[in-house]
Amino acid sequence: MGQVRGASILGTLAYLREQYGEDAPRRTLDTLPPALRSSISGEGGRVLLESGWYDYAVLSALTAAADRLYGKGDLALAREIGRAQAFLDTGRFFKWMLRLTGPRTLVTRAASVWNNYHDVGLYVVEEVDDHHARLRIEDWSSADPVMCRRVEGWIERALELTLGQNVAPSIRETDHLTREPAVSPHVFCRFVGEWL
Repeated sequence: MGQVRGASILGTLAYLREQYGEDAPRRTLDTLPPALRSSISGEGGRVLLESGWYDYAVLSALTAAADRLYGKGDLALAREIGRAQAFLDTGRFFKWMLRLTGPRTLVTRAASVWNNYHDVGLYVVEEVDDHHARLRIEDWSSADPVMCRRVEGWIERALELTLGQNVAPSIRETDHLTREPAVSPHVFCRFVGEWL
């Protein structure tokens, strides 16, 4: 299985604190299995580092627990956390650059951003134009419904930052862990986005 950067875990904890109060991160962490919790909780002098690599299962379990505690258990909160993470991941300068370049640049440049936060998976742009994009993440051993909802939210929010507030993009996963030998030798998840 893959790993994710500590920035994604820290961003999730910050989101929980901002939205649900100071105690929300601890409450959520307390629901994790002990092995996952201890891998990021600072026990034994361990410190969660923004640039460190951690088992993806920690991020997935943390997000799922938050969705059960503070959401409806339907992974809508996982998507919202992905949206919040996109805002954190795109620094002030990058946001301005995205506005100047447009959605085509965002969709294609997101491939390099992917590798900054995930150590597995290959981000492939299938098509993109001024109002539509289709991409897939191949060979993503960490793919699960929780992580896919986070990706939907991340792409959606990044597009909003690119396109401006008057545009409401819609991003959805259309194929989950699909095998299409004519498209790719790898199993993949496909995401489709549309905007006006």
